[in-house]
Amino acid sequence: MALANAPKWDTTEMARPEHRLHMRILITCTRLNVRAGTQMFVRDLARHLQGLGHSVFAFGSNRAHDDMFLEDDAIPVAANLESLPFKPDIIHAQHHLDAMTAISWLPGVPAVYHCNGAIWNECPPIHPRIHHYLAMSRTLALRMSVESGIPPSDITVFLNPVDLARFAVVRDLPARPARALFFNGRHEPGSDTVQAIREATARCGLALDFIGHPFAPVVAAPERILPSYDIVFASGRSAIEALAAGCAVVVLGRTSCGDLVLPWNYDHFRNANFSVPVNSPPPSVDRIEAGLRRYSAPDCTAVSRRLRSDADMALAVQRLLGIYSAVIQQHRDQPDDLAGEMRSLARYLQRIVPLIKITDAMLGQHWNSPTRAGSFEELRARIAMVERERHRPGQARANPQPA
Repeated sequence: MALANAPKWDTTEMARPEHRLHMRILITCTRLNVRAGTQMFVRDLARHLQGLGHSVFAFGSNRAHDDMFLEDDAIPVAANLESLPFKPDIIHAQHHLDAMTAISWLPGVPAVYHCNGAIWNECPPIHPRIHHYLAMSRTLALRMSVESGIPPSDITVFLNPVDLARFAVVRDLPARPARALFFNGRHEPGSDTVQAIREATARCGLALDFIGHPFAPVVAAPERILPSYDIVFASGRSAIEALAAGCAVVVLGRTSCGDLVLPWNYDHFRNANFSVPVNSPPPSVDRIEAGLRRYSAPDCTAVSRRLRSDADMALAVQRLLGIYSAVIQQHRDQPDDLAGEMRSLARYLQRIVPLIKITDAMLGQHWNSPTRAGSFEELRARIAMVERERHRPGQARANPQPA
């Protein structure tokens, strides 16, 4: 099955008048009060759009915005769509719960759905006003097409970019590496992968540091830290940032460790968002050591230069503006389909209602309206508390049946 590298309409023509007009753009994201890959993408995207004169609002239904980092960048954030100061021209939708909330609240507004992973909250919804889909890798685009029935022509592979203005400092690699960094939040300190990396780096005479959750506080400005390291163990956006800073990168998986990124495997890793398959073999100290010994300052420097040339956020934003314009025009050219919208919303509710019923069954007599919770985290904590109470010694275990 062929997948589209570009939409069925031309987005390379950047001289079209629409690209110069002021746009009002709403970006959805499930949580905006953390510093993770998707949230950092929202920040960088919003800042670039604002710099081009467009109006941007970010929306996340989680009301726990005490540490809203987007506000530090003068990017307005709405936890309630009633507070939106304008009707958007387009929705850059991410995370289906928040995406469908915004689409339902804003009749007549077209959307692009951006899928950043294969986990449940990223699952692409189907709706008549979602005219196009973005996938962060070729593998994800194929899954979206096969699992969700989205035509390949409606999917654009949109590889993750990086803000080169933030990563302006690019280190010069030494002939022999001395310092390594573990920069990934998906591994516990005592995991097999971490232990294997510790031993392999020790064999190679590398000093190994750890930053970010769960090893230390989340790093607010990795661009200030990464240029101090020769080799970085990372995946996804973290790997992209490390490469942009001029570091050599060893790609991590969720439970494994992959290879050093070199010119011969760069395309493979770039198209896979610098990740390795979940069914990869367990980490091997010998294999990691062998990979580290393939380090070559000229080769790793060439990889960094390649990444900086094809992952520039400024160019990615221009591409997105072309997609936005094409979607807006496509929406104008087709008649409204209110009945189709309602059917799509009903199908979407059919998918998520069973989860709500499971929540009902778990809470039982302890149920409180979820609107009284300040966030999904608070609601999850309430459910966990009820579960602990149900399983305390001496208490009868109830077996509520879903409605």
